[in-house]
Amino acid sequence: LVGTRPGGLLSENEELLWETAGTGYAEPLKSEINREVGKRIAGVTEKEVDFTEPDVVVLLDIARDTVQLQIRSAYIYGRYRKLVRGIPQIRWYCTECRGKGCERCSFTGKMYPESVDELIAVPVVEAMKASGTAFHGAGREDVDARMLGSGRPFVLEVKKPRKRRIDPGRLEKDINEYCGTKVVVSDLCFVDHQKVREIKSEQYDKAYLVTISCSGVNRDTLIRGLDAITGVIRQRTPSRVAHRRSDLVRKREVYSAVLESFSIDSAVIRIECEAGLYVKELISGDHGRTVPSLSEAVGADVAVTELDVVAVKPVSA
Repeated sequence: LVGTRPGGLLSENEELLWETAGTGYAEPLKSEINREVGKRIAGVTEKEVDFTEPDVVVLLDIARDTVQLQIRSAYIYGRYRKLVRGIPQIRWYCTECRGKGCERCSFTGKMYPESVDELIAVPVVEAMKASGTAFHGAGREDVDARMLGSGRPFVLEVKKPRKRRIDPGRLEKDINEYCGTKVVVSDLCFVDHQKVREIKSEQYDKAYLVTISCSGVNRDTLIRGLDAITGVIRQRTPSRVAHRRSDLVRKREVYSAVLESFSIDSAVIRIECEAGLYVKELISGDHGRTVPSLSEAVGADVAVTELDVVAVKPVSA
């Protein structure tokens, strides 16, 4: 698609001509320029014009004698699995220097050296010759949690791509080779920008595998405790996120809490719950901010030692 800025003097002369000759059969000069330039570009590139969502808008500024290109972002949908702990979903800028670089972050500007976002983006930027990316995930897991199962839905916005016709299967292979054993992507496909709004507005129920420390708690007591936390949970904003979240009491539901394995001082449980439930606090109680909690139900201090997200399911499915 072509657009034109005729410039002050040219526009004034055009208006004077209209005043003299009338506008009955007149056509704006920029419309003529847009059409003729568009025809030439179509002839050279063998591309048809798209008036609704053009990949590229060519803007002619006649007064400045310049040409600007406005390149529409491309959007890639997929699912990712995070197979290691200690990696955030998106780049986490240093809280001390806000990304500028300081001693605390070893002058990297980041709290963690890499993220799911950055690992996926590198091969995409290279393949599509893009200026950068923006990552849109369907929620996020904690830095110390793994994302397993079929993965978490995401959309990667690819900014100013100079190459758009990319085989998603080949791109998926390149990303997985680059990420090694840290992150795996699947189901990649190109979508429109509406998909970002769709995955952001959707609610997702979760399933977790939680390893807990439960020294001094026997198996039967633990099973009764899991029964006690199944149902409606009242959760005040956890203390660990209170600095960035509104201090509210939220009701969330635990659909099931099942004991998977048990040993003398630890256990693995599977929890299926409503979107927005803080699982670590469901176990620990967060000093009474989450009621009921597993610690309260078994009458002992119980804490999460490892957390894995094993399913992310849209509520509407």
